[in-house]
Amino acid sequence: MTKLSASLLLGTALILAACGGGGGGGSSSSTSTLPPPPPPPPPPANTAPVVANANDNQTITSGTRFEYDATQNGSTFSDADGDTLSYSATFSAQNSGITENNGVISGTPSQTGTFTVTITADDGNGGQVADSFDITVNAQTTSSSKPNILFIITDDQGKDASAEYSLSADLPNTPNFSALANDGIIFDNLWVSPTCSPTRAALISGKYGHQTNVLSPGDTLPVGDTILQSFMKDNTATSDYESAMIGKWHLGGGRTGPNDYGLDHFAGILGGGVSDYYNWMLNVNGRNSNSTNYVTSELTDQAIDWVSAQTQPWFLWLSYNAPHTPFHAPPEALHPRTLPGTQADINANQRDYYLAAIEAMDTEFGRFWDSLSAAEQENTLVIYIGDNGTPRQVKDQSVAQNGNKSTLFQGGVNTPMFVSGAGVTRSGARDNTLITHTDFFPTIVELAGGNLPNYQDGRSFADILTSPSTSHRDYSYTNSADGWTIRNSTHKLIESSNGDQDLYDLISDPAESNELLSGTSDNSAIRTELNDEANNIRGTQNITAMKFSNLSADCADYVGQYRSVATDNGRNVDFTGNVSITSTTGQCQLSSNSIPNHDFNDGERGFPNNVGEVTESFTVTMSPSPASAPTPLTIDRDNAILLNGVKVDTLAAACFGVGNERTGCNDPDQPWRFDPMHGPNGFNVDSNNAHAQPDGAYHYHGPPPIFNGDSGTPSGVIGFAADGYPIFGPYFDANGVIRKANASYRLKSGNRPSGAGDPGGSYDGTFRDDYEYVAGQGDLDECNGMTVNGQYGYYVTEAFPYLVGCFMGTPDPSFNKR
Repeated sequence: MTKLSASLLLGTALILAACGGGGGGGSSSSTSTLPPPPPPPPPPANTAPVVANANDNQTITSGTRFEYDATQNGSTFSDADGDTLSYSATFSAQNSGITENNGVISGTPSQTGTFTVTITADDGNGGQVADSFDITVNAQTTSSSKPNILFIITDDQGKDASAEYSLSADLPNTPNFSALANDGIIFDNLWVSPTCSPTRAALISGKYGHQTNVLSPGDTLPVGDTILQSFMKDNTATSDYESAMIGKWHLGGGRTGPNDYGLDHFAGILGGGVSDYYNWMLNVNGRNSNSTNYVTSELTDQAIDWVSAQTQPWFLWLSYNAPHTPFHAPPEALHPRTLPGTQADINANQRDYYLAAIEAMDTEFGRFWDSLSAAEQENTLVIYIGDNGTPRQVKDQSVAQNGNKSTLFQGGVNTPMFVSGAGVTRSGARDNTLITHTDFFPTIVELAGGNLPNYQDGRSFADILTSPSTSHRDYSYTNSADGWTIRNSTHKLIESSNGDQDLYDLISDPAESNELLSGTSDNSAIRTELNDEANNIRGTQNITAMKFSNLSADCADYVGQYRSVATDNGRNVDFTGNVSITSTTGQCQLSSNSIPNHDFNDGERGFPNNVGEVTESFTVTMSPSPASAPTPLTIDRDNAILLNGVKVDTLAAACFGVGNERTGCNDPDQPWRFDPMHGPNGFNVDSNNAHAQPDGAYHYHGPPPIFNGDSGTPSGVIGFAADGYPIFGPYFDANGVIRKANASYRLKSGNRPSGAGDPGGSYDGTFRDDYEYVAGQGDLDECNGMTVNGQYGYYVTEAFPYLVGCFMGTPDPSFNKR
């Protein structure tokens, strides 16, 4: 069967060959063959990948593990052919412990220095491109060179109940505290809040009460606020510190509150106090148990146990509950007084029992101090403060007639403070520098070797520990639910919650017994000075001339109430702008009346619409992330909100051939949309490239020069795009050279289409469609953004697309136009 089939097939082939065309006859024995097949078409030319988003130089720490994706999640390179890229990397010098795997650099460097990483992308078809950047490995600060930090806070101890101030003839005997105080610096002018929770919130957040809204005892600290211990843990320079809070919390959050806010270890009292110093509820990291150990002794035990387990530098917030009520007789071995301890005697001699609680605290602190080795004592910095003034019922009435706990007089807000130990070179000193409770956050961070936070109300006083300072603060401020108070070096202004004000001269009248505003002398100048500064501190900050230099991408770092003044030059009308920035968990709310922080309407032609106050409110996420693909700008969505309360809307509602070519171009896909920044188009914008919408809302169409910043420093954040990423001014640090960022768009070459609905003519910038994105031509990507020092953001550019070209993340619905 097989042979027969083959013969038949061969015969058929011969017959087909014989029937093939081609005349002229010929020998019958000749055979014809089929023509060869045409050659295959040549493969399309391969396009090599290009660098789309160059890597920034990286700085890491020796001995600390790191991981860096040099492909930047696939955004470093782009390939027009859509080829799948593979990655490899080479190092200019080997650093033991550093490896690379498909573009990811990781490991634990063991030596310091700088080496260059060159990452290469290969498209598999012969096309390659490389990007190089430097990694600098810095030496790790050794733990042994860092001090342990002990922050002691007493509860309800005023200066009249502190042996360091000699204000009373009836003082506690505190040899342990006094020995440290006399060996260090005693501060005369600490200001805190007049009650406990507001002081503690200010200490742990670095913010005044109007920022956290903790103004009364028991108010809850907002969960979104960064506490000192979390900041230290997240800061590379201070992350080696182990931290704990032992003692009184009283900032809300329930049984696990302290840990939920970011404390790694908590042991103590959740609420404002105990009803019985010998029978109370102890909370340790969320677990409650009943304790019959004397409170001060138990807290000391907890502190000794925790410190003894530490092998790294430590920061201990030791928040004693003493001498807070209930007044009681401490264990006899802890104080020198003879106290019957009966309720009748306590009622009759409350101050004796109050002072005995302070003495017992001193004794127990001495036990804690003795538990440290001599080397630990030598390497421990001690900061001691009282959280508010002495309660009225136990205050020495001869000291300050008008002041005690819960009041804004000196007896309520001016409390004991001393600093002693490691790093304090001023021994036996007294200092009258103005210090506030918000100053401890940045001070402790600096003393631990960290970078200072720049979003808080506090100022570090670390330098004062080695040298007297005359420039720390010109004003001290504090507040409560009952009002606020502010002072300079001589005078103090108090405003109660009903708006009444009192003024005192603290130099001639430290007891605040002579109110000046009710007298006949003219004190208007000092009153105006203090009121103006209080307005600035209280968040009604004047941003008219503010320099936007903060590089933080966290919108919570800009929380506050701001005001501005501006003039409509075209109409000679003055305006006041108002901006409110608040934060909640995971997001910020930016609201304003749309009035800018600069004069406006100064163009050659007046605005098409008059500017008016228009309330706008936008929500910005604190955790922006890249979407699967960039989101284009659309006419029905605002692009961004700037920190001065003015929104960005770079698109014009005008397209070629649509309506009167002024309005009505609402289709986001409609081609040939006019670019408002192309001068010949005649859009009536002012010198800040803005004008008013029909409803009166002032808005930017292009780069506002008011945010140009300083050519000598990188530009700070000027606002946030709809997707939550920050918008920076024009200048950035390009490997040590401060220069303006360059967009990666260029005009297309040739002429536009000239068919129906097309404008024809050359590509000259009249329309947004005249531009094309060319990866790598400038510094920025197609959305006008780049990553600098690990932070992605958009940059203001002089050329198209000016601020935001598209959204790398997902826009928030609050930016959708009404």
